[in-house]
Amino acid sequence: VDGVKTFTGCLLLSIETQQTIGYGTRSVTEQCSSGLILLVAQTCFGLILQSLWVGIVYTKLIRPKKRRHTLLWSRQAVISLRDKYLTLQVRLGEIRSQSILLDAQIRMYFISRRITQEGEIIPLDLLDMNVGLDTGRDRLLLIWPLVIEHRIDSKSPLWSLDRKQLASADFELLVVFEGVIESTGLLTQTRHSYIPDDIVWGARFEPMLRNDPDTPLTIDYSKFDALCWDTCTKPCSANEL
Repeated sequence: VDGVKTFTGCLLLSIETQQTIGYGTRSVTEQCSSGLILLVAQTCFGLILQSLWVGIVYTKLIRPKKRRHTLLWSRQAVISLRDKYLTLQVRLGEIRSQSILLDAQIRMYFISRRITQEGEIIPLDLLDMNVGLDTGRDRLLLIWPLVIEHRIDSKSPLWSLDRKQLASADFELLVVFEGVIESTGLLTQTRHSYIPDDIVWGARFEPMLRNDPDTPLTIDYSKFDALCWDTCTKPCSANEL
């Protein structure tokens, strides 16, 4: 190795090699096979180490966990009539207006204890609830707060529950929202659950959009959890309507 006589010279040769600065007076000659092997090993190890650091920093910067904190779920769910059908409704909002979530999709699950015909006990049985899969309403464009509805029909687990039975029922509703972040292309997900105590029978969500003639369309987030009573909804179950 030319130009290297001390440990400091070896260190400078290593730094110049790794950072491709240029050797100057220090270089590895053809007569030093061990130095050549060490130089190749350091170069390969340095490239691997740099790639790992770039990947770690990049992943840390674009992690979509904080994105889900801009999504709001209503504190309560409601059951009321809509288009002559009894429906379960929750509200979902997005407080970030600079970008939207692409390919957004909503899912709702009914979690309860179930006993099979053979007597087997399933403590946490998961049942998918229809929120518009057959009509495409499960695909959302979350530009303003939306009310997610599940129509209580004969296939719904809430089909036979009236207001009194709902208060004493033992189940949990899990609502899952997924969307692709516009700037990074990464998938983000947020979840929220409701128990029977969180469901208000015979109520609706108050409108949040203001469309005054003299002002542009505005969203009043102070009414995000506000409810109003629905006198058209009867306390009987959807099966009895």
